[in-house]
This record gives sequence, C-alpha cells and structure tokens, in this order.
Amino acid sequence: MPTEIYLVKAGMTMSEGMVEEWCIPDGGKVKTGQLLYRMETEKINLDVEAEANGTVKHLVGTGVSCKPGQVIGYIYGANETIPDDVGGGGGAEAAPEAEPHAADKAEAKSEPEPETAASAPSAVAKGEGGRLLSSPAARRLAGELGVDVTTVTGTGPGGRIVEADVQAAADAGASAAPAASRQAAAEPEASDEAASASPLARRIAGELGVDLSRVQGTGPHGRITRADVEAAAKAPATASAPTGPQPGDRIPVKGIRKTTATRMFDSLQSTAQLTMDMEVEMDEAVKLRELLVTEWKDEGIRPSYTDMVILAVAKALRRHPVVNSEFGDSEILLHEDVHVGMAVAVEAGLLVPVIRHADSRGIKGLAMESKRLAEAARDNKLGLDDFAGGTFTVSALGMFGVDSFTPILNAPQVGILGVNRIYDGVGWDGDTPVKRKRMRLSLTWDHRVVDGAPAAQFLGTIRDLLEAPYRLLI
Repeated sequence: MPTEIYLVKAGMTMSEGMVEEWCIPDGGKVKTGQLLYRMETEKINLDVEAEANGTVKHLVGTGVSCKPGQVIGYIYGANETIPDDVGGGGGAEAAPEAEPHAADKAEAKSEPEPETAASAPSAVAKGEGGRLLSSPAARRLAGELGVDVTTVTGTGPGGRIVEADVQAAADAGASAAPAASRQAAAEPEASDEAASASPLARRIAGELGVDLSRVQGTGPHGRITRADVEAAAKAPATASAPTGPQPGDRIPVKGIRKTTATRMFDSLQSTAQLTMDMEVEMDEAVKLRELLVTEWKDEGIRPSYTDMVILAVAKALRRHPVVNSEFGDSEILLHEDVHVGMAVAVEAGLLVPVIRHADSRGIKGLAMESKRLAEAARDNKLGLDDFAGGTFTVSALGMFGVDSFTPILNAPQVGILGVNRIYDGVGWDGDTPVKRKRMRLSLTWDHRVVDGAPAAQFLGTIRDLLEAPYRLLI
C-alpha cells in the first residue's frame, strides 16, 4: 500500500491549511526525512518531511484550502504501480478550474495542434497508452515561462518532463537569445524579470507588493526566489521603487489576513465587549526602565514599556483570577496558568504569540522572551508552541502615537489591554503645576464574565504596579 501524505494538523485550533509549495514534483523521487512540502496555515508556515521512500503523487496542488488530516498525496514504493486516476493524477497543482489528468486523457486520444505559449502546452513525452509524461507543475511552469514543452527532453522517471527540465529549457533559450533581446529584458519595465521568478516568489511578491522587475535573483541562473522577494520587501522604500500595496491592487483575503478578519468579526458578534481607559503616571516606570537599560546594556537586553505592562498584567491576573478565564456554554473556566499573548503586527496581518507563565518571569527574562517572539513573528519563524494557551492579550499602539483605542477580544479570552503612548501631562505639587509622564491604558473585557467594577479594579491594580514599578522586581 502506498504511504498517504496528510495535511499536517498544526495545533488544536487549526481549521484549514494549504500546500504553499511542493518541494518534490509530481512523479519525483523522495527519501525519508527529505523536505516534501511547505504548508501554510492561518498562523504559521511549516516544512513537512517525507515519511517514506518512493515516488510522490500529488492529489492537491498549491493554494488549495484543505482540512487538517486530509490526504493530499501518496508516496508509492519501488514495487507499487501508480494508477492513472488517483485523485486526478496530481493535477490539482494546475489552476483549480482545470483538470490536468482529464486533459492528459483527452490529449492521449488525439494529439492537438501545438499550442502557443499563452495556453497550457502539451507534452511530447508519452507513457503507456499515449498518456502524457509531464508533471502538472512542469506544464504550469512552461506556460509561465513561455516554453514549448514539445521541445523539452524529460529527465524524470520514464522520461517524464519535470520542472527542472522546463527551467533548463528556459535558461538555454535565454542564453541563445540575441544581444538586443537580452538588453531589452534588462530594462526595469520589462516583464521577463517576473518570468524568471519561482511561482512561490511571484505569489509572495503579489502579497507584499514587491515589483519583481526590480528584484535581483540569487537562485540558479539568476532565478528570483522567495528569499529575494522577502529581502526586497524589507529594504527601505524609495520614490522610484515603491513597496507595499498600491492603488488599484487586489489583496487576497487568505492566510493570516483571513484569520484575523474572521476572528475579529466573530469576537464582536459573540461577546459583550466594553472598553474603559485609565490614566497612569509613568515617571517612576520611565526612571526604572532607563536604569535597567543601562544595567543590561552589555547583554544587549532593552526592556520596553510594553514589557513592563505585560509583567504588571500578569501579576494583576493572579490577584483577579476571574479576568484570567474563558466563557463556556455552561460554565466559566478560570485558568490555572497565566499565559499572556502579545499582538505583533506583520505585513500579512496580526499574530499573537504567547509569553508562557508570564507572572513567574522577571522583567529581564520577559524582555528576552518578548524580543524573541517579536523577531520570530516578523521573520516567519514562530513555532506552534509559540501560539499555544494564551489566557489574556496585550496590544500596543503607543509607538504610533496613539492616545486611546478599543482593542477587540482575542476569543475565548475575556480581556485584552491596549497600551498607548507616553506623553507629557501635568500634575500638582501643592499649588505648583509639575510636568508628569503619563499613559492611558485601554481595557476591553467581556461583560458576560466580568462586571464593570471588577474590571476597573483589575485595571487599577495594573496602574498601581506601574506607578510603583519596584514591585515588578520582587
């Protein structure tokens, strides 16, 4: 029996995912432990390794939403026969509206006229019964690169044309092009640069708003890779090379963006949310942070004001356990542990990695962990455990000059705290006005679980800890 390839279930809350990239082409050979495919979920991307040796057969292509645990392919052993009609013969890797395997059968009956580069090319490599021996990925890439597969020699199993063959043919054609054509291809406005990018790189470029004609490829033969696109997206924007979404763009609602939109809408629809603000005098917190930054300078540790707020929140949750809870159908569950999520804005949307046991960490350890999580989120390197078990969330917008906002609950949690900017306020020393450092905290809570007075008391505890921050150190 062939080994089934499943869409890995990445965490208990995962509801769907997709194959971001098949690392082994349809019909390609794979060994146990070799990278098989890259999966994209609403939270993270995950590399999945093969669990057996053999020949890979795709059932599902890239970009198709699947349920966790769904069979997306097979690995056939050396002595196993690969049937022609398994799940469409791996043809899902082509456009969703097309059935490549059905097309293979049609072409096996009667050979059509050679197609143009703009249409899906047909392969000359024929198998038993006249079946085409070109992988769906190879046909798709041939169409994108303008390669006529009737001129391509297959090097895959049984002479099958694979992606590498198409790419080699495209590279050979480029090297034989006249000098004038090569010069035209080098012009910034030419589209040939985009054609030399991998399919994954093109998709990511569209999501990040990167102009592929201005990206220098570092892959084989100058091919633009995913890393090249991500590096270009992080590079400082210039007037001549704008980055980010542009007027007229259509931004796909999927992945992190889709998850954020769905959960925020569902949260507002299913909970009784209220928000209150409270002002905090931050003079002592500012002084303490400056001392700690100086103290830990040689270690490269710089605690932020948000780190101090997270620690104050964690300690306050221990004193007000009803806020550290979730609302169920018939009961309210008070969590035993304090795991504080920290909202991190990334290009694709919003991620909420979790600082576990935040109440038992000192400010130094918490600062190190929050820095690790923030960097991993922006570099797309968060693991599944980094999202697990959050019981309360902190969201900071103070760095953008925000004075107050209404954060939305990260259900099923019953509380989220918004951190705003520190500003110069006025206090009084007797009859004398004195400049004070102040900050507003914005607490949103679920009124089904917590009434207004307990919510105010919880927020007051956070304020008291920040106004006498030495208590965060003990």
